[in-house]
Amino acid sequence: MNQTIPIQSLTTGMYLIRVVEAPVRLQVKRQGIIKSQTTIDNLIGRGVVSVEIDVDKSEADSLNQLDSTSNKSDEKQSHTSTPSPKKITSISFEEQQQQLAAADKLYTQARAIQCKFVKSLRSGQAPDFDALHDLTQDIIDSVFDNPEALSCLVMLKESNDYLVQHSLNCAILLSLFAKHKQLPQNEVEDLTYSGLLMDIGMTLLPPELAENNKKFSEADIVVMRTHVDIGIEILERHGDFPPTFYDVIKHHHERIDGSGYLKGLTGDEISLHAQMAAIVDTYDAMITSRPYRGSASSQATLEEMLEDPGFDQALVEDFIEAIGLYPVGSLVHLESGKLAIVAQANRNNALKPKVMSFYSIRGKHHTEIKIIDLSKSTERIKTAVRPEEFDINLPKFFRTALYPA
Repeated sequence: MNQTIPIQSLTTGMYLIRVVEAPVRLQVKRQGIIKSQTTIDNLIGRGVVSVEIDVDKSEADSLNQLDSTSNKSDEKQSHTSTPSPKKITSISFEEQQQQLAAADKLYTQARAIQCKFVKSLRSGQAPDFDALHDLTQDIIDSVFDNPEALSCLVMLKESNDYLVQHSLNCAILLSLFAKHKQLPQNEVEDLTYSGLLMDIGMTLLPPELAENNKKFSEADIVVMRTHVDIGIEILERHGDFPPTFYDVIKHHHERIDGSGYLKGLTGDEISLHAQMAAIVDTYDAMITSRPYRGSASSQATLEEMLEDPGFDQALVEDFIEAIGLYPVGSLVHLESGKLAIVAQANRNNALKPKVMSFYSIRGKHHTEIKIIDLSKSTERIKTAVRPEEFDINLPKFFRTALYPA
C-alpha cells in the first residue's frame, strides 16, 4: 500500500517511491529503503514538501514513528503556517570546481569498470553485469546532482580504448538526455544502462574493426554491422534484461528516413529510446578524433545533425538543450583572438557561458588564465574549435586549471 506523507514525517527505514511535491520537478534517484538521515536532509534541502512511500515494504519501526510524527505534525500545523520550500539556486564557480573533481574521479572509476567488463567478454569469462548496474546508478546520481560535471568529461578524449570510452560517454549522454526529457525514473535507468551495452557486440569483432582505427572498406562494413546481432546474443546468453536494452542495441543505427541499418526502419517504426540512442551515438562518434579522421567541434556536429534527415529534428533540438550549445569542457575561439574553455553553462543564455581564456591565437602562446562571465562582458564566442587545431592537450589543461588544488 502506497501513502503520501509530508517530508517531516519521512524517517530511516521507510521505503521511498517518489517525490510528490517540490518547487522543481525532482525524481527519486533510486527507490528503496531510506538508510540514512543524510538522504532525508538532502530532500529537505532541495525543498521537497511531500513524498510517497510503500507502507508494506517499509520497516515496522519506521511506521510506528510515522504515526507519532504525523500526530505531532498535525498539532504543529494547527498553530503555524506551512513553511515555504527552500529556493533552488545555481551553484557557485567554486562549488562547480569541487563537483567537477568528484565527477572526474567517478569517470576514472567508471572507465576502469567498463574496461574490465569488455576484457571479460573478449577473454570468454563471465562479465560482471552487477558492476555495470551499480555504475549506472552512480552515473544517474551524478547527473542529477550536477548535469554539467559529468557531461564535461565527455568532451575530454584521452583513452586509447575507443569502445570503452564511447560506451561510457553514450551512457552519460543518454542519462542527461533522458533527465532533460523528464522520462520516468525506470526509463532513465534503462537508457543509461543501455548506453553501456549498445555496442557490446563490437567486443567480439576483430580489434581493427572494434576500435575503428581505419576507414572501413565495403567488406569491413558488412562484418562491422554484425555487432548488432552479436550484442543481442550476448544479452540472451547472460540473463533476462529489460526490452529497452534489446531495442537500443537492435535499432540505434536505424534512421527515420530509412537510411539506417539493419532493417531500414522509418519514422515511428523506431522507438523514442532508439532514436535518442542514435543521436548520442552519432554525436560522441563525431566529436571524437580517430586515426583516419579528425574530430568535429561540438557546435559543428550539432549543426550538422540538425540538417540530417535521418534524425527527428525536434529531438535533436531537445538534445542540444540537454547538453548546451557549448557544453562544459568544449574549446571556443573568442572574438578577441583568444582560446577559452567553457567552464560553466549559462541556463538563461546559452550563447554566454562562463569561460576560462588561456591562449593567444595571434601570439601562439599560453596566457594568464582569466575567468570571463560572457553575460557580463563585451567578449563574444566566435566559434567552437577542436583542440587538435592548436596542438593543445585539453584534458591536461582542464584538470590543471579548473580543478581545485
